Amino acid sequence: MEIIKYVLGPLGTNTYLLKQGKDVLLIDPASKAEKLASLLNEYNLLGILLTHGHFDHIKAVDGLYDKYKCPVYLHHDDEELARDKYSGSDFGLVSYISVPTVHIKEGINQIGPFNFEVIYTPGHTEGSVIYVFSEDIFTGDTLFRCGVGRTDLKGGNERKLRDSLRTFTNFTKDYRIHPGHDEESILSYELNYNPYLR
Repeated sequence: MEIIKYVLGPLGTNTYLLKQGKDVLLIDPASKAEKLASLLNEYNLLGILLTHGHFDHIKAVDGLYDKYKCPVYLHHDDEELARDKYSGSDFGLVSYISVPTVHIKEGINQIGPFNFEVIYTPGHTEGSVIYVFSEDIFTGDTLFRCGVGRTDLKGGNERKLRDSLRTFTNFTKDYRIHPGHDEESILSYELNYNPYLR
């Protein structure tokens, strides 16, 4: 699987394009739907995976859905958040989704040639999830390089986030970590140096 990262939007959100042959998935299309669509001309977009429903991770969703009519996967606990027209108002931003969504199931999922596990990790939002592929984890705003997501926004809960972070201490493979903001990492580095995992 090939992974291409684009940093989009005013908050520097990481959008990931996953490729297997001509089939692709998008994770957290944060902005610039037309730009992303131009990159997809020769590919088959099988779906959009959202790690959570915050405004800075979803701005391109409606535009891409209008063009491709592909499924948009989101945990049901973040459905209301993703449709909230005012969730970004404190940041001077307006971004929400109005298109249909599919509530992603926890556990093993398959979309075309992509096999992955969905793990529910509430704390940053009520419906945050991570996506675990064979060598890679897409953590959204649950886990960053040497940090974690904030819990002072709508849906945030510090106790739930602490509980969710235990997920990472139980993995036995040294996954590559692809967060929702900032740089990638590897799990062994985070277990050794991220103060929230020690």
